[in-house]
Amino acid sequence: MAFGITKTAAMNPNIRYPAVAETHYPSEAEALEELLSQLLSFDSGDPAHKGKSVRAILAPHAPYEMSGQVAADAYRTVKGKSFQTIFLLGDTHAFFFDGIATDSRHEWLTPLGAIPVNRSLTRKLCSSEHENIRMLDIAHDVDHVLELQLPFLQHSVEKGFSIVPILLGTNANNDQFADLLLNLLQPDSLVVVSTDLSHYPTCHQAMHIDSETIDAIVSLDLEKLDSRQKQLWDQSESASINMFCSPDAIKILLMIAKALGWKAERLSYSNSGHLPYDDKKEVVGYGSIVFYEENAL
Repeated sequence: MAFGITKTAAMNPNIRYPAVAETHYPSEAEALEELLSQLLSFDSGDPAHKGKSVRAILAPHAPYEMSGQVAADAYRTVKGKSFQTIFLLGDTHAFFFDGIATDSRHEWLTPLGAIPVNRSLTRKLCSSEHENIRMLDIAHDVDHVLELQLPFLQHSVEKGFSIVPILLGTNANNDQFADLLLNLLQPDSLVVVSTDLSHYPTCHQAMHIDSETIDAIVSLDLEKLDSRQKQLWDQSESASINMFCSPDAIKILLMIAKALGWKAERLSYSNSGHLPYDDKKEVVGYGSIVFYEENAL
């Protein structure tokens, strides 16, 4: 079963259909399951988060052939675990808008099946005192940022979860939105932040930039993250070089993590320059990080 970007009149308006199946990951269920099984089969040993309650993960959203193993390292931390609601956060990449966009549809579909949207929570977000949140389905239609996380969730997490898809546009008001999410998170919630790291430095530069970015994220240091971002803009010879592509989502996650006393652990890192066919001159970085509570499961 293959999915295209173009919708037809026969498609159900209450379903968000895959936009990047086939281009970013296999569109056939059997091939996709096989790939995910391979990516998630690696044994990462005895990490610091073992035996702890995983509350959030940060994972990349490039095509699986490029960043799939790094993403799998994040999803291995929640393999076989059960969550009621999964909040998906990322900055918009396809449709640009002001504020924060959730989705009005009932389900999001992948080649592995349908995932229900927690419509009670999406409506609650839109009816909150935060004036800049709305249902904006068009923002989600062809954006790959959240979609790339769905097959990993379906393959890793116990069935029965619902999602709250959230795309961040300009003027998202991160402080206010972080406070809002803090009041909605439950012990059986998971936060997934979808982001790639540095964009378009050389391979060597990326390793340095991304190492500092990951260190700041793991230490929950928002000031260091902002300072490093400003320094990169001031010193970079190219305006196209950035530290990451979901800055608002990352900062909201760090605010929540600090407020709730979560710890963070670096899992893995790579960049497109490590691939055999990349020229290493303008690469994209990929990292995975897990956030957890100290209490044992």
